[in-house]
Amino acid sequence: MNEESIPVTTLFMREVQEDLINNFHPRMEELMRKIQESKDNIRECLLEKEHIYRYEGKASEEEVLGVDAATAFCDYGEISTALATGVVSSTSENVKPVYKYKAVYGTSSETFSRATNYLRCWSELAALKYATEQDTWVLYDGSFTSINFEMGKWASVMPKEGDISRDFVESELLTDLFVESIKSEDSDWFTVLGDRKLNKVISVGKRGISKYYSTNVIKDFEMEDTAFLPSDKFILGTVLQANEYTKPLSYEQVFVKSHRSGTPGYSHPGLKSEDRFNSMQNDVETTYKSLRILHFKPWPWSPVLKIEYNEKLCKLNDVLAIIKGQTKTRSILEPMALYLADLLAKQTQSVMNFYGDINTRRYPKLFSAYRTSKRG
Repeated sequence: MNEESIPVTTLFMREVQEDLINNFHPRMEELMRKIQESKDNIRECLLEKEHIYRYEGKASEEEVLGVDAATAFCDYGEISTALATGVVSSTSENVKPVYKYKAVYGTSSETFSRATNYLRCWSELAALKYATEQDTWVLYDGSFTSINFEMGKWASVMPKEGDISRDFVESELLTDLFVESIKSEDSDWFTVLGDRKLNKVISVGKRGISKYYSTNVIKDFEMEDTAFLPSDKFILGTVLQANEYTKPLSYEQVFVKSHRSGTPGYSHPGLKSEDRFNSMQNDVETTYKSLRILHFKPWPWSPVLKIEYNEKLCKLNDVLAIIKGQTKTRSILEPMALYLADLLAKQTQSVMNFYGDINTRRYPKLFSAYRTSKRG
């Protein structure tokens, strides 16, 4: 067949197939080969350097709250909508589940979608604030590192009072939420991480956030491309056995660089150099200095979970007991409280229809898209 007569979609799929065969699959096979060939040596290395311990305690039966958040964004014709929902699930009869929901909308622009991540920050902090008001353990489906990073980005785009942001014109839609989240003495950020110091709060992350072991402890990974160095969670998922956990590590050990603070892995969220927040910023930084990161495999059927907690306020055995108690159900691969929170959070995407599809009939000149299908 003449090359010029081949449909462009066929040529495109051919190129995708060639990339899979020549690049993607060889990289994946090399990575799996190195993991499989090295896992015994990795485990031996970690045991020798006393990075693996065994939990001998029982599973806790305490009541637990779960905190999760979800976002949605879509353009409908000339109108953009961003929304976020923070949820608190509960296994306690004394604490009711709650939603922390907010939507912003306005005329479409290239920067509007950025509001989505900032709304998520607000919703997560609002949910955490409610959860930490209760006298019970809280599991947070997220990372203290990630929310700190996103708060820093949010602070960087918010103008000083009375100014207008040229880079993020939608900032005015988020002004009140920004004050509630961080820019006030009683903000959710300073309350949860400063005053309450994450007491009885455990972060359970789905993704590996660092490559500490492959760069500092284990020398078996000499990958040409550092992007393919396995994350800690990836490595430990192959070597940890049931009831085993890793040595708790500080942020100073795991992370290398910091911005506007003396704690690696933590960055002051800016606040345009307002001195009135200095003492509260220092309280939050103290909390981050007390955070510890470990990985734990509570049961033979469980995945390895990445855990963050404040070692000054949470005893390690209590943290492990809570995680073990929340992962007893074989058919659910995450802690029960977070599984329930995830079910609640998943309602967020369906809510978007109320702002778009329904209103295409009510406001056709605003919501009729100038394309075959809507994008979101």
